[in-house]
Amino acid sequence: MKNKPYSYFDVPEIKDLKELVDYCGEKFADKIAFSWLDKKQKKSKTYKEFREDVEALATYFISEGCNRTHFAMIGETRYELILMYYAVINSGNIIVPIDKDAAVDDMRYLFESSDASVVIHTDAYSEEAEAIGCKKLINTKKLDELLEKGRSLISSGDDSYKKLLIDKDELAIIVYTSGSTGSPKGVMISHHALCVGIYATLKTVSVPDTHFLMLPLNHILAFGAGVVLPMFIGAEIFINSGIKNLLKEINIAKPSCLLCVPIILETFYNIIQGKIKSTGKEKTFASLIKASEILLKFGIDIRRKLFKVVIDNLGGNLQVVMVGGAKISEKIISNFRTFGIDVLPGYGLTEVTGVAMMNTKCFMPESAGLITPYTEVRTVDGEIQIKSKALFLGYYKNPEATEAAFDGEWFKTGDIGEIRDNYLFITGRIKNLIILPNGENVSPEELEAKLSGEIPQINEIVVYEKNGVIVAEIFPQSCDEKSKREIENNIFVFNKNLPIYKQIRRVVFRDEEFSKTTSKKIKRTQGK
Repeated sequence: MKNKPYSYFDVPEIKDLKELVDYCGEKFADKIAFSWLDKKQKKSKTYKEFREDVEALATYFISEGCNRTHFAMIGETRYELILMYYAVINSGNIIVPIDKDAAVDDMRYLFESSDASVVIHTDAYSEEAEAIGCKKLINTKKLDELLEKGRSLISSGDDSYKKLLIDKDELAIIVYTSGSTGSPKGVMISHHALCVGIYATLKTVSVPDTHFLMLPLNHILAFGAGVVLPMFIGAEIFINSGIKNLLKEINIAKPSCLLCVPIILETFYNIIQGKIKSTGKEKTFASLIKASEILLKFGIDIRRKLFKVVIDNLGGNLQVVMVGGAKISEKIISNFRTFGIDVLPGYGLTEVTGVAMMNTKCFMPESAGLITPYTEVRTVDGEIQIKSKALFLGYYKNPEATEAAFDGEWFKTGDIGEIRDNYLFITGRIKNLIILPNGENVSPEELEAKLSGEIPQINEIVVYEKNGVIVAEIFPQSCDEKSKREIENNIFVFNKNLPIYKQIRRVVFRDEEFSKTTSKKIKRTQGK
C-alpha cells in the first residue's frame, strides 16, 4: 500500500550528512546544537561551531590517508562521539558503532567482521578498546589535539574536505543487529537512506525544538531520530550523561521532546504513580482526570495546567515523547496524554534506517504508526514487507542473508501485521509465532499486549507454548500471594473473551524481572 496524500510538513530535502552539517551551519549558525553537563557546568556548541569541528576533524582524517577506512566506535553517548561519527562518514569513511555493554569477545567479533582498522573510544572504555587488539586507537580525550591539527591544516590552505564529494548512495554506516537469532548481521546504511528516512518522518510529524538524547549511538534509532532528526529543524540536543542522571538532567535540560524506548517511559509512569500514592492524592488525581475529559469534549484543553505538577517532574516543558524499539502499552500512551504529553509510537528496523511509520498527534494508539512518504508497505501471508528509498544496502559480507531478506525490491521484516487506513498494526514476529498441535497459530505478543493493558498488576510478561498449552510467565508488580491471586482471577476473566485455543492455560510467576538484551528487550528464550 502506498502512503495516502496527507497534508505533510515542509522539510528541507537533504541528500547526505555532509550537506546537512553545512546546511545547519549556515541556517542555524548561532543556535545551540548540542549541550551537556561537564562537572556540573552546562557546556554547549552552536551549529556553526559544530560545522567547524566536523571540518577540522574530517580534514585531519583525510590528511592521514583515511579513504573508505572502517572506524569502530565504542563509548558512552557524548558530544565527542557524535562529532567523531560525523567526521568519519563526512570524510568518505565508514563508521561501525559497537555496543559499549557487549562482552569484549563480542566487541572483537564485530571489529574483525566489519574490517575495521581503527577504534575510536572514550576514556572510560580504554581497556575494552585495547582488549580488541586493534593497532590504531583514538581516545576521545585527545580530541582537542586532533582538532588543532585539522584547523592548522585548513589555515595552511588544505581544502580537501570542502572539495570532497560524498556519494550519497555509498556505504557510510555499518550497524550490527542484536544477533538474537544467530550471529549479528552488519546492516549497511548509506547517507541518502538515512536522510530520506528522517525527511519522511519529519514530513509526517511536527516535533518541538529542544531534544533530550539518552539512547546509545550503536542503535540507528539513536543516531537517526536522536541526532539527525533534530538537526534538520535546528533543535538543541541535550546529551544525557547516563541513566543514573536521567531525571536530574531532564530537569536541567527542560526538553520539549524526548526519544526513548518503552521501558524508560514505563519507569517514568511508575515514578509518577508512586509519588501520587505516597502523597495520598489518588482521589484528587482521579477527579482531575474526569474533569479534564469532560472539558476536552467541549474543546477546552487545560491538561497541562491541571497536571502541572506531573509535567514539572519531567522538566516542565515536555510536549512530545517519540517511542521506538519495542511495542508500548496503550495504557501508558493514554495516561501520558491525560497529562498533556503526546506519546508518539513509531515503527522501524535497522534495515529501514530506524523509522518507517510514525504516529502523528492525531493518531491511533494501538497502531505502529502512519506510513511515511517514500514508503510502501504490503503483507504477504501476514508478513509485513517494505519498499522504501530508506532501505539498507544489504548485510555486510553476507550475500546469502541479504538475498533471503528480500522478495524482489521488498524487504521482509519478519513482523506479522496488517494495514488499515494507511496505519500499520503489528501483531507479532514470525519467529515467535506459536503453532499449536491442532494447527492453530497464536501471536504471543498480541496476548502480552492485551494482558499488560488490562491487568495493572503485571510488570513484565512473556507468553509461550509448552507441552501443547499456552503459558503466561509473569513478573508481577508485587510478589505477595494476594497480587498473584488477583492476576490469576483476571486471567480467568480474560480467557472468557478468547477462542479456546488462545486461552492461557498455565500461569508461572517469577520473583525477578526477565533478563534483557542491551537494547532492553526481554530475551524470549527464558522459561520455555
